[in-house]
Amino acid sequence: MKPNFKYLFILAFITLFFVSCQDEETEVNNPTPEEVVAPNSSLASLMRSTVAFDGSFDDILDNANCIGVNLPVTVTANNTTIVIETIDDLELIEDIFNAFDDDEDILEFLFPITITLNDYTEVVVENEEELDAFVNNCVNEPDVIECVDFVYPIVFSIYNTDFQVIDTVEIQSDFELYVFLENLDGDEGAVLASLNFPVSLIYANGDTVEVTSNQELENAINSAEEDCNYVDCQAEDIAVNLQECQWVITSFNGDDNFIQYDLHFNANGELQITHGDTTEFIGGEWQVTTEENVVLTLSNLTAFSGDLGGDWLVQNCESNQLVLTQEFDNQTVEVIMEQDCETVETPFNCFENTTITACDYDNDGFATFEMETQILGNVVCNVDFVASFHVSQTNAEANVNAIVDPNAYTNTSNPQTIYLRIEANDGNFQIFEIELIVEDCSSNCTEADIDAYLQGCNWNVVNFNGDDHLMAYEIDFSSNTEAIITGNGITTTMYWSSYQAAEGVVVEFSNVAAPNIQAITGSWLVVACEEGRLEFESLDSANTMVMECHYYTAEELLTTLSACQWEVYSFQVDNVDQTSDYNDVLFSFFENDFALAEVGANTINYGNIEAESINGGTELAAFLSINGTISSLGGYYSVLSITEDEVTLMTTQPKRLILRKTCTNDNQDGDTTQIKDWLYDGNWEVTYSTMENAENSQDYDGVVFNFQSNATLLGDNGSWIAELDYDVLRDNEGNLRFVINYLGQFPYWQMDDDWYITSVNSTRIELHAVNDVNNTDFVLVFEKM
Repeated sequence: MKPNFKYLFILAFITLFFVSCQDEETEVNNPTPEEVVAPNSSLASLMRSTVAFDGSFDDILDNANCIGVNLPVTVTANNTTIVIETIDDLELIEDIFNAFDDDEDILEFLFPITITLNDYTEVVVENEEELDAFVNNCVNEPDVIECVDFVYPIVFSIYNTDFQVIDTVEIQSDFELYVFLENLDGDEGAVLASLNFPVSLIYANGDTVEVTSNQELENAINSAEEDCNYVDCQAEDIAVNLQECQWVITSFNGDDNFIQYDLHFNANGELQITHGDTTEFIGGEWQVTTEENVVLTLSNLTAFSGDLGGDWLVQNCESNQLVLTQEFDNQTVEVIMEQDCETVETPFNCFENTTITACDYDNDGFATFEMETQILGNVVCNVDFVASFHVSQTNAEANVNAIVDPNAYTNTSNPQTIYLRIEANDGNFQIFEIELIVEDCSSNCTEADIDAYLQGCNWNVVNFNGDDHLMAYEIDFSSNTEAIITGNGITTTMYWSSYQAAEGVVVEFSNVAAPNIQAITGSWLVVACEEGRLEFESLDSANTMVMECHYYTAEELLTTLSACQWEVYSFQVDNVDQTSDYNDVLFSFFENDFALAEVGANTINYGNIEAESINGGTELAAFLSINGTISSLGGYYSVLSITEDEVTLMTTQPKRLILRKTCTNDNQDGDTTQIKDWLYDGNWEVTYSTMENAENSQDYDGVVFNFQSNATLLGDNGSWIAELDYDVLRDNEGNLRFVINYLGQFPYWQMDDDWYITSVNSTRIELHAVNDVNNTDFVLVFEKM
């Protein structure tokens, strides 16, 4: 290293100032000791930190804000050599680093280079090891205050130790002021200086403050240091940043519930929210506006509107992060979004080498491939591209001799490799290999086999022309001629038949009177069959279809039901529609089999739902037990279908009940959540209880209660543990309710009721059978142990 310390001419620098200012007339009053900028004082230190050299402007070069690399400098970025002559040239490095997503960004200097330290010392660095030593020492360097600057010129009066003015010094820059302050410290008090006020400072947000004393100056610098994170958020800049790349929600009120979702802010105002590798997305609209504050509005969301929709106030903005807040129910919800420019910058991330198949029915080794449908039809890509298919890699690279009709291509060998060229708007391209495989689709199943398979269980169309949009429909081949279709709120009957043809077994569907699923109408050749899975090709069109048999489990039913609340979508007894009698019923189910139903304004019915597999696992039976005014909904049911949004149950009566999901969560709010959190925290005991106005508190002596988060209440008397069901909710009249379900052993059956919460805090909860705190007929009090 070759140090070039500027301190060697500090004294000469100050002397020069003295000479230059002596001829000017300046009116100066003798200062008090408090007005002197004392060497090594807190004010001198703050001023020095404010004007120290700030090396953060070129962190992409050296990854250190305590040093700066003197320009020009020659660097190699990812094997590309460039000369950085100005600060604007640093963007060249960023462009090179951002060119590819899957490479490692490496920067190398052409040594020797010259760097500038915080104290304006220039040092010649000969190699990478010497540079690393300076970078590593940055942690020991004093902090630079970056968010406030002096407004120059400023003037110091110079005194001897008798406070007699000997001259004045005018300062024109940060460098001059830093050298001046260093010289004061070096004189050990032989020379005294005071600022000639007023002095002006300018903050990072553009505000200017004028100070008239040392204390005001110290306060102003300290205040600026506390607000160094200020970012001036502009609506136009935020809108541009949102469109540059996709964004991810790294924090939603402190949790990571949305971290797997990617947000795409399109230039036309459309918002797309995707999840993982799925091809479907949640739609919506976005807009950035500003009046007093900058606001990001998310509207018309097809999902999550209750969580993400509305006007979000931009609290903090950086190029790669936004902090947003919104008021919900007198609570402030904070969302932190971060930019993710590594996932979908080019269309190439949307594709990969893959294999597609086509059926050969006459076993000659040739088949027709629909490559556009099978490859491009399954791709959701937010980046524009041009695709072409070629029979050789050479043609694909040269972009010549593209296959004219890739959706009707007959293979020339089996297997055969086709080359897919994907070209981005900037002309860059990548080649992907598509392997074509011809499969022998002649089926060995007989007509009797197919009929037995179809009538053996319920079936879903898991693949129709390459996607699963018909999965929501369940098909029950209940007889030799009829099948019941259930799904998307619809139950309808279609007709079906089968026959043996020369090509194989053909299944025909007719009278399919439901949206979307009507696409299966027609004649279908069975091209592959096994118990539980059938593959078809249409004899009327180019459609293909895969159906799979589904045997439901008790866990699947309870997991589905416990995900949300459910309404009675349809209830029929002996083919008589009784749905209107249950329009005001809203069910909540829990994983511990507890079932709770809100009926009208303030009626609560409760009970259990239990399920088990029967007939060797081919059928799922469910028993719904519910008390009170809707007990007629209960009974032993067969589970006909389970979808994400619907559950269909049927008894032999016949009685058919269809429950539809409605995720309103109206019975839960901040109060119910708080009460449950209190209950979860530790053990409880019953300290007071009455039945029919007679105290029976002693029945619970020695019983320790523990409230589980899965709606289970454990009662432990030291000999055995009882398991009760419970829930805390708010009814439709706004009353807080506490439901306990148990019809077992003494004394716990006495607690079975839909109580009103009349008093509650973190250590005590008082329940009454009627909504009257003064009523003593039935009272139950829990207190924390």
